[in-house]
Formats: sequence, structure tokens, C-alpha cells
Amino acid sequence: MNISSLRTMTTRYLKTARTLAFAAAVLLPSWANAQILETETARPLRAGQLEVGAGYEFQHSREGDEIAIPFAFELGVTSRIGLLIEPVPYTAIRPELGQSATGRGDLEITMSYLLKQESGKFPALALAAEEKVPTARNNLIGTGKPDHAAYIIASKRNGRFDTHANVGYTIVGSPKGQSLSNRVMGALATEFTLTPATSVYGEVLASTAAGGGEGAPAAPGAPAAPETSGDEIFGTVGIAHSFLRGSRFSLGLTRDNVGAWQLRPGITLWFR
Repeated sequence: MNISSLRTMTTRYLKTARTLAFAAAVLLPSWANAQILETETARPLRAGQLEVGAGYEFQHSREGDEIAIPFAFELGVTSRIGLLIEPVPYTAIRPELGQSATGRGDLEITMSYLLKQESGKFPALALAAEEKVPTARNNLIGTGKPDHAAYIIASKRNGRFDTHANVGYTIVGSPKGQSLSNRVMGALATEFTLTPATSVYGEVLASTAAGGGEGAPAAPGAPAAPETSGDEIFGTVGIAHSFLRGSRFSLGLTRDNVGAWQLRPGITLWFR
């Protein structure tokens, strides 16, 4: 993707974000905490509350560029049970060498349950089960097989800091001709409140390898699997600000252990 196309897509994103923010100001006269992290939190929505998020992810590395536009729809089913649906309607992979790919990504569906409210020195504790539905149709974007994951989540406030920790295990679906390994992951994140409308955040996530290198087939003639990368560690820093009541904008910068970096602007809205 050239610079002109990237500028056009960014302009469209900003126009859409402004429109959504205006609608939020009219429709959503309440404050809420944004889910701006990849790390899961044990902070459930109120029963019946809907949170809608959208992001624009641009990733660059020596191998090439990737763009994704993910959405997130989270519903407070009850005061303890949450449902999160995360489609990726657009993904573009533009390597320096080799074949490019454009299309939708996979869909993730997560159910969470708050086991224990935060009290005193003890954090809030929650469990989550996640299912990856293989909606991607290009084997450079997805494996074509479902994944099944489970997480333990802890969240604790200490003054202006709100800290979250995850431990999870993923059963990875293997495409035909390959044998992928299951993943163990961990995450640690914190949000620091600067003002009632502004916060800064940081997180570190790590996961074990699923296979023998990105896109490496396990057998001659087997299709490439884009999710068979090695051990992964990446860190993010960012800032979030509520310009209008009921909405929050965020901007995060991520770098991983192989030198790739990602820029991610995003917006979150709440509906009662």
C-alpha cells in the first residue's frame, strides 16, 4: 500500500471517528472505562450495557506491511457475565517478497464470568473462554481451523493505577499437512489516570511458539500457516482521552521481539 492510499484510509477513519463521537455525545450521557488493552480485564460492563470499539492497525517490519481494521462488540449479559465478539472485516498483507493477501480475518468470541469482586488487598478475578471462528478465506491470513482458549484474569486498583494480569492456554487448530503446538500465554498491563478524561497505559504480552516459523509448512506441498510463528513477546505504550462524554479515543504504539512495530488508533463508544 502506497503513502497516498494510507493517507486516504486514515482520513476516512478520522471522519468516521468524528461522526461516531458526535453520536456518542448525543446518545450516551455516561462515562465508562475503555477496553483499550489487548490484556483482558476483570471489569465487567453493567447488565445490558453495550460497548463498541473500532481500531485501525498499521504494522511495519523488514518483511513488509500489514493493515487490519478490527471491531469489538461487548455486552454485559448480567453484572457478572460478559459476551465479546471481535470480527476483523478487513486485513491486508503486503510483504516485501512473495504473495500479497487481502480479505477478512478470523472472528473471536469470548465469554467471561466474574468470579470475585475486588475487595481490600484482593484483586477482582474472572474466567474467560474464547473461540476463534475461522472466517478468513485466505491461507495467508488464517489457518482455516478453529482455536479454543481459556484465561484466568485478575484486576487490581491501587491509587491511580489499574493493573491487570492474564494467564491463558490455547488449543491451536492444525491445517491439513501440519501439526501445530498449543500455546501458553501471559500478559501484564496497567492504566494510569492522569485526569478524569485522560489516561496512559502500557502492557507486555508473551506466548509460546505454535510451530516452526511463520508460514513454514510442515510437509512438502502443505499450505502455509500464518499463525505458526515462534515465541512472541511484544510491548505497548499508549494514551487515551475522552473528548466527549460516552466515547474514548486511544493511540497505541507496539513493538515485538522481532523488530516489527504497530501503530493503532482506536475509538470506543458505550450504549446503555
